[in-house]
Amino acid sequence: MTTTRDQFEQRLAELRCAAQELTRKDLAHLAGVAEKTIRNWLDADPEFVSKARTGPRRVQLFPLDDAGSWVRKQLFGPDESTPEVSPGPRLAAEPQRMRYSRGDRWRWVDMARLRGVTPTAVRTLATAYRRHPEHPFPVRDESDRTFDAGEVSSWFFWYDTARPGYSSPRPAELRARSGASDTRVKEVARRLRTAIDMGEDLTTEMLAGELKISADVAARYLRQAAKNVLPEYGLASRTQIAERLLAEPHTRLTPEQLRERVKTLLKRRNAPSPVITVAGTAYYREAAVAALLQTRA
Repeated sequence: MTTTRDQFEQRLAELRCAAQELTRKDLAHLAGVAEKTIRNWLDADPEFVSKARTGPRRVQLFPLDDAGSWVRKQLFGPDESTPEVSPGPRLAAEPQRMRYSRGDRWRWVDMARLRGVTPTAVRTLATAYRRHPEHPFPVRDESDRTFDAGEVSSWFFWYDTARPGYSSPRPAELRARSGASDTRVKEVARRLRTAIDMGEDLTTEMLAGELKISADVAARYLRQAAKNVLPEYGLASRTQIAERLLAEPHTRLTPEQLRERVKTLLKRRNAPSPVITVAGTAYYREAAVAALLQTRA
């Protein structure tokens, strides 16, 4: 398995900024594996599969937090949880000097505690930068096997600020992205409301072109906005109609039979017309759907 814990947590943070539900494709990206591998994992874990809901075009959507924990366990073992202590060198959340008092001397374990990593991680980092041409790691006093705290603090401040070898964003940058994402979702929500008011269908491609973003990102924003906006207008999709049928007492239908039942109902003479189609999914007035279900034979 080539995905490291750092890579996994980075991908999860990026996905968290974009959506609160993940598709199978998202799971594959998060794990760094092929979609076929995800399919095999899902086949072996029906309990996790039961947490998914069916989205537009019958796409399975998994709650982000549950999906993150599930993929983490697939990659790193059944007892793996969100790591609080990294097993290897890492940057501080934000550049800041490690606090010390004049004359303090630190051992590996002292640095590890302050950095929130293991002593081995600090030793590994020190070894990697022992002969750095401009910023070598401070030299240890072999008589008491300690380091000057001021020198170590200054070195780590450089390391956190220069970010050597790191390209991923810091937590603050991710939070900023999250804010930008929230702003975009609100923008898409306004666009969706306008489309409903004007009786205009809204496609993923149309939205992507208007916002100059990829179709995948547009689809995420549209799903998030639709989840909040469409209920405000009292609109229901075919999937929601099927869910109502399934909730009725004594209903025993396979998914295929359920789809055919909904299709037949919507072909009836008194069936409502779609109010709007969003990303290929038709939505109907809930009141009209309720009337249709009450009058069916």
